[in-house]
Amino acid sequence: MAGKKSAEKAIKIIVNTLVWLFVVFAVVVTVLAFAAQSDPDGVPSIGGKCILTVQSDSMKGVFNKGDIIIAEKLSEKEKSELAVKDIISFKTDLDGNGVKEINSHRITEVIKGENGEVFYKTMGDNTYGEDREEVAAADVIGKYNGTRIKGMGGFLDFLQKPKGFLAVIVVPLILFFVFELTNFVRTLIQVKNGDKKQITAEDEALIRKQAVEEYLRRQKESENGGTDTPENGTDN
Repeated sequence: MAGKKSAEKAIKIIVNTLVWLFVVFAVVVTVLAFAAQSDPDGVPSIGGKCILTVQSDSMKGVFNKGDIIIAEKLSEKEKSELAVKDIISFKTDLDGNGVKEINSHRITEVIKGENGEVFYKTMGDNTYGEDREEVAAADVIGKYNGTRIKGMGGFLDFLQKPKGFLAVIVVPLILFFVFELTNFVRTLIQVKNGDKKQITAEDEALIRKQAVEEYLRRQKESENGGTDTPENGTDN
């Protein structure tokens, strides 16, 4: 019995730990989601760092499609002071449809205009030519700092979609708080009824056993005419 209780206690501790780790994860993801909404570039940024998902293998060897990379968020001044070989994340029209997306490539050349404008020529380490369009300094988001998380980009992209955020974060959090509220109410009732005798599982089993024995005793008495005591007679 003692071993069973110890095992149950250990399982409870493990489950509670996992649940609270999930809560911490959910809070972090929520903060990142709000950070992305408030960021002018539309990317999650915290503490001068931005978190980006790699969408292609054009930089394979440095980072791969599906990786998460961390870039240093740059000020307007820093965006104009980048150098050849820096790996930058920037906004560019990849598909020629007039919509700018985020790409991460290496700088191959720095171009300074007559009016002080700065542009960068870029190229992927795993491509055969420079990118079609030059990157204006204003379109640079950040500079890759060498930190990446392998293979987690797809999951991050899914979380950034309304359905993914709802399924992975919102619904489990609601269930968690309902569960905790139920536990709180149960504990409150137990404290309120603390002065009353609590019937344990062993007590319930004993009560059932006694009830069965009493039933069988009465059945036996009924079969014997209502009593187990033999009748007294008088000899003539």
